[in-house]
Amino acid sequence: MPEVYVHAVKGRTHDQKRALIKDITDAVVKNFSVPVEAVLVQIVESEPTDKAKGGVLFSEMRR
Repeated sequence: MPEVYVHAVKGRTHDQKRALIKDITDAVVKNFSVPVEAVLVQIVESEPTDKAKGGVLFSEMRR
């Protein structure tokens, strides 16, 4: 059973997550030749205060 984990900062909508999971699942089915039921995708979300890039917290970055 292929498993894919996506790490991201919180803030995406339910529809965005659903679309991402579908696209990832479709890619795994196509490239690994497995049934759709075998694919596990999990989005692991972090608070913006718990994740940083370049030493700067996401909560402190200008968007």
